[in-house]
Order: sequence, then C-alpha cells, then structure tokens
Amino acid sequence: MKLYICNATKQEFLFTYSLPENLRPFSHNIRAGSQIEITGNQDAIDAIINQHSLYGLVEANKVKKGFGGLCYRIDKPVSLEAIQQGLSQTEQDMVDKALESRKLTAAAADQILTQRAQEMGITQKSPLEIEVVEENRGPADGGAKFNETIEIVKDGGPAPRKSRSKK
Repeated sequence: MKLYICNATKQEFLFTYSLPENLRPFSHNIRAGSQIEITGNQDAIDAIINQHSLYGLVEANKVKKGFGGLCYRIDKPVSLEAIQQGLSQTEQDMVDKALESRKLTAAAADQILTQRAQEMGITQKSPLEIEVVEENRGPADGGAKFNETIEIVKDGGPAPRKSRSKK
C-alpha cells in the first residue's frame, strides 16, 4: 500500500511521523508543491494519517477553506489539479487572514486613539483611515504593488466608504 503526501504550500515542509511497530521518528523533506510516497501496510498508513490529521492533513479531494497545506491520497499520486487547488486555497487563506489581521490592527489603533482622546476630554467622531501600501524594494522591482485602505467609522459619524483594495 502506498501513501502520497502532498505539500500544497510555497515552502519546504519537514514531514515527520512514527510507525506503530517502530516508535523511532522518520522524516522526509517535501518541497513546495510536490509530494512524497510512503510505502507500508494498512496499519502503518492509518497511523501516519491519524498522527497528522490532528494538524490539518486532509484527503486531496477534501481541500477547502482553512486548508493547512498538507493533503494525501492512498495508492495514487495526488493529481496536478489537486496540488494547484491546494496551493490556490492556501494562498487565499493567507490573504484572508492578513486582511482580518489588518482590520483588527486598525480597530485596536482606533480604540487606543479614542481612549487617549477621552483622557484629554475630547470626543473623536471622525473616522480613522489606515492605508497600507507596498513600496518598491529597488530599481528593478516594477511588479504590481499592494494598496489597501481600511476605514473605522465612529457611531454617529459620516457613512463609511467601501474598503478599497488594489493589487
């Protein structure tokens, strides 16, 4: 029986596991976007899957939002389409998490400013607008740049504008 483990991330992954009959750990480097093959009996394959399913290992055909980057398939290699879908889903999840993180950071900054304003005896009613801009790293860096504006609106303040994002 063969188990194929696919790394659907953009970085190398050190896949470590132990087998029921040999508790010594085994390790394999899995390059970004590639897969490895592990041969073993049904018990060994099930043990490896159970060890890593706790950390996000899923079947290649069950890749969805929240995917951790590792998927598997038994007796057949993971298809190129499944690898591409996994890479795409992993990237989209990272983009979504980054946006959520920026929104939380903006809300925290707004809360700090509001507290400081209250300490000084004034009321902050104007919206807080935070702009995140990716700059060129050097003269040769001419690719598309990230530019996003996040606006935090106060109760009773002007109506919010839509969050603008350019890629």
